[in-house]
This record gives sequence, C-alpha cells and structure tokens, in this order.
Amino acid sequence: MTADLLTRTPEHSPALADAEAILRSVFGYEDFRGEQAHVIEAILSGRDVLAVLPTGGGKSLCYQIPALVKKRFAVVISPLIALMSDQVQALKARGVRAERLDSSQGLEARQAVWDAAKNGELDLLYLAPEALAPFVLDRLVKLQPSLIAIDEAHCISAWGHDFRPEYRALGQLKTLLPDVPTLALTATADAVTRQDIRAALHLDNAVEFVASSDRPNLSLRFVRRKGSAAKAVVELLARQKGASGIVYCGSRDGTEKLAAALTKEGFSAAAYHAGLSASVREERLKAFLSGKTRIVVATIAFGMGINKADVRFVIHADPPSSLEAYWQEVGRAGRDGKPASGVCFYNAGDLGWAIRRLTLREQEGAPDQSVQKQKARDFFQMVLGHDCRTQGVRGYFGEAAGETCGKCDNCLARGKIADVTEPAQMLMSALYRLNGPRGRKKLIDHVLGKAEGQDYTTRMKTFGVAKGYEAGLLTHVLDLCEAHGIIQEELYQERMPIVGLSDGDRLKALFRGDLRFTALSSR
Repeated sequence: MTADLLTRTPEHSPALADAEAILRSVFGYEDFRGEQAHVIEAILSGRDVLAVLPTGGGKSLCYQIPALVKKRFAVVISPLIALMSDQVQALKARGVRAERLDSSQGLEARQAVWDAAKNGELDLLYLAPEALAPFVLDRLVKLQPSLIAIDEAHCISAWGHDFRPEYRALGQLKTLLPDVPTLALTATADAVTRQDIRAALHLDNAVEFVASSDRPNLSLRFVRRKGSAAKAVVELLARQKGASGIVYCGSRDGTEKLAAALTKEGFSAAAYHAGLSASVREERLKAFLSGKTRIVVATIAFGMGINKADVRFVIHADPPSSLEAYWQEVGRAGRDGKPASGVCFYNAGDLGWAIRRLTLREQEGAPDQSVQKQKARDFFQMVLGHDCRTQGVRGYFGEAAGETCGKCDNCLARGKIADVTEPAQMLMSALYRLNGPRGRKKLIDHVLGKAEGQDYTTRMKTFGVAKGYEAGLLTHVLDLCEAHGIIQEELYQERMPIVGLSDGDRLKALFRGDLRFTALSSR
C-alpha cells in the first residue's frame, strides 16, 4: 500500500462520501466492511488495485459502487455466464443499469447494449474473457469505460489454483486503456500468485490490499476416507438433512454418481459440471440459489461468485490440489456469518493423482507445473498435520498464526504428539534396499514382517523392522514422506499405484535426523 493512502483514512476522504451514500441508498448497507472502503477510495482516485478479499467479503461492491459514483459504465470481466446473469438480474432489481454480453445473445440485443453504453444509459457491462474479440476491444477503446474490473483474477495466473488460458488475453487491456483504472479481485492468492497477476495484467504500480483470510465461523475437519466416497458423504449428511450445502468431486462422473446416491437416500441433490449444457447448468444454479435444490454435487466449475449466504456445509469428497483452491471452495459456506462446516475426505493416492494430473498438463503443452506440484505437497502436509487448521491457513497466506480456533478436528483431538521419524526412516530404508518402487501395502507388510512365503525380501534387514508399530500409523507416515517429496507415486502398467524414492537430498536429511516427522499418537 502506498504512503498517501496509508496517511489518509477512508472516513476522512471526500471521494468516499458519494460511495457511502450509494452503499446505503442502493445496496441497503450502513457501513463498509473490511478493506472495501480502502479499495473503493483507491479506485475513485484513479489507482490500479489488486485486492484479495475473502469469500463473502463483498468484492462485487468494490466495482459496482465506483461505477455508480463516476456515472460512466464500468466493465466487469467474469468467468461464468450463469453468474453474470445472476448479478445482472440482482442489480436491475436495485435499479442499477446493468447488462451482459455473451454468445447467447442475438446481434440486435448486443447492439442495444452498446448503444446504451454510448448514450450514458449503462452503469455496468459484464463480459466473459473469451468475449474480448478485436471489435469489442475497439469499442471499449472508443467508449473509455470508468473502470475495468477483473473478477476471479487468480484465473490469470499460471501459479493460481484455477488457471484459465483465456484470462491471459486480459493483459492487453492495460495497454489499450492505460488511463482506465484496473481492479483485479480474488478471494485467495498467495504472494507468488499475486505477483503473477500483477505481471500478467501489467499492474506495475497497483495498490495491493490483502484482507485477513480468517473465517471464525467455519469449523474444519479432514477425514481419512474408508471405503467409497459416496458412502462416507451419505453417512455424514444423514446427521444434517435439510441443510443447504455443496459437495465437491474430482471428476464429472463422480458428481453424477454421488448426486444419484444422495437422491436415492432421500436428499435433494443435483450434479453440476462443465459437461452439462449451459441451460441445464443455469437451471440447476437457479434451483440451488432459490432453495429448491438443497445440495449441489459439483466439480470446481461451480461456486465462483455465487451469492448464497446460507450454505451450511462444504464437503470435499475428493481433496483439491492446493490450499488456495480448498480455501476458496470451503469459504462458500457460512457467508451469513452463522456457524458452518467444512469436511474434506482424503486417502492415500490422492496426492499422487494430483501430481500425475499436473504432469499430464505439462505433457500437453502447459507451462512448467513445478510450483503447482509443490503447492499440492504443501496442502497435503497441512491435511496430514496435527496443528490447528485455522492457524495453518493463516500462516500459508502470510498472516500471523494467532490463537488456535478451538473447534477444528486437530484442536478437538485427544492424543499426544509423538515423534514418528523412526518409522519413517524404517520405511524409506526398506524402499531403498528393495531397489525399486513398491505398492504401499507391500512395503508396509514388509516392515511389519508379513509375507506370503519366503524369498529374498524376507531375508533383508528391514523385514519386520517396524513390528512395534501399527499399520495405520505406518500408512500415515508413508503419506507424510510423500507430502514432503521424499517419495512419489506412479502407476505400474498404467493402473496399479506404487511408490518410489524421489528426492535424494530430503531422503538423506531424513536419515541424518535433520528432517523429522511428528503425528498424533491416536493415529
């Protein structure tokens, strides 16, 4: 943040008086929240802004109000047509002159929107990033909007959790409209992602506002899945029938199967993913927002910018591949400030699947994914860790750890923290001596001294070396070794997951005792 903005508080800024009046008269709120006033003041003073505001933090007001104050239309870049439609309808209901341009509209309707912008009869124009064709850019240059707002700006970053190639084209906007303030908004972005957003959008001198990521009304749990995801989710939801929530799955097929399973058990549920037609997605979104459908089972294609305050739970049937993605998705619960929960199921193999998917992107021509792979490992270190979940989130996003939340699974866990470096050394020593990747169960059975018959492996020093430990703990320790990059999962004959040594330096650090692992003794 620059010095001039630090020395002048929003309460004493003349530019904010009209904004406060619009906040009350148009949107019905008495006061700005969090960083809203600072962001709006910076925009009204002509600055470029990068703002990281939590889900439910009122990001949309940061561009809607400046557009009304300046009395010249603002352009809003939003990734999903269904969400644009929802925002436009809500704004029109408040008397705001808002329109959208997308491929579903005819030529006459599109021309009417441009005429309104030209004649000063438009406040907000919503566009999808792929709609920025040369003739659209040419019209924007001629009309000179008051503001360019880019929602879900993490989509432009190759290091963000939801990179979209079409967002990269937005970098030309600053070149074409150098005198128009740009506002880049997202709910989650670490320092690397924020720097990439600034570079991609050419926001060299942007003011940056990063609000606290803290969501004190959320209680978080991470549960090792036993059996099918459908069974685990059904059992969990049986205790809160009638509540509204979102369940995330890692695949389109998974959403369909889980939605069907929930419906069979009497829940009001529908699948949502990019494989459905636009009309079906819009219909299902409206049903969820109205309360007709209580549960949406979705891929990450669902949730960006939805304005539904009473979501009581977010469940991950499959874990995401970064803490940013997790926090963006779980943050869709409890936007009304009332207690809400986030439950994330995980299992051995989830991290390996995430790493293989990123490797496949590289093979298909995507930029180097090493940063994203490390983010996946960092996330699973938190998943497998025993520290307060809220403190872990704060630390990841660069905030002070603060007090423990007192209500996450780790804060409520009973058990002592034990050093598990020795069993980790035993497992890695065995894997090294076996001279090649092995299946997880085979490796654990080996150190436990279990074998179907006698062979060369039963005569090795590592056979039965971990007899004093339980298989469940060894499974957890093996996952820790993977999350720290010592081993990596691969597929044998394209179907059977096996683990092999990966990072020699970290392996040596483990053997020396420089790298140590701890776990709850109850595991």
